[in-house]
Amino acid sequence: METVTIQTTQNVSIDYQLAKTGARIGGFLIDLTLTVFVYYFLAFALNSFLQDLDETVVFVFGPLFAFLAYFFLLELFNRGQTLGKRIVGTKVIRLDGRDPTPADFLTRAIFLLPDVIFSAGIPAVLLVSSGRYKQRLGDMVAGTAVIQSSVSSSFTLADILSIRNRDDHEPEFPGVQRYTDEDMIVVKQALTRLQQYGNTAHRQAVRQLAIKIADQLGLDKKEVKYTPEKFLEIILLDYIVLTR
Repeated sequence: METVTIQTTQNVSIDYQLAKTGARIGGFLIDLTLTVFVYYFLAFALNSFLQDLDETVVFVFGPLFAFLAYFFLLELFNRGQTLGKRIVGTKVIRLDGRDPTPADFLTRAIFLLPDVIFSAGIPAVLLVSSGRYKQRLGDMVAGTAVIQSSVSSSFTLADILSIRNRDDHEPEFPGVQRYTDEDMIVVKQALTRLQQYGNTAHRQAVRQLAIKIADQLGLDKKEVKYTPEKFLEIILLDYIVLTR
């Protein structure tokens, strides 16, 4: 299993599984099929409005623009996932741990031209198959990578709110109200990855995250009488009880 280690903005190192070449090809073919089908369906439905346009515009430049716009807009507004990526379980992330920007997604979309469209996808397949981070040219320029994003490793606020035993919980650290839902999703993700893999890297990530939060809350070591894992679990419960 090939992985990439990302240093998050919370100074926590997390290992992500890089998407397999087959998954990336499969997701791309799904996206391509959807784009072509929808475009030509609309072109047929709007035939009366398009008949005055040059055929080159309708059948060449139109599909090309729709294809690039699809990838840019879907990844931009769907947290790094097109419909194809969502189906095969992959997503785009930045290698520096920050959230991808619109410019990153636009760069990836434009570089589909040399990576795939004008070259039958050969450079993309070769680079993804042999590169350290499985990046095509567009990924290299944008500083992104495509990871495997299984259901068990992707979290939303609903996942946090579904944590049990919160009704009887008495908050211990009221300072957690300073955090955001996104911060708690990071905590939840770190704990779940430790449960899944249990290796030294993830155990260290949980410890670093616990130390970081304790420092931000101004807690003395004597006030934290729990293991890092237990401390983060209590932080999650405190956050839910105090903010919901």
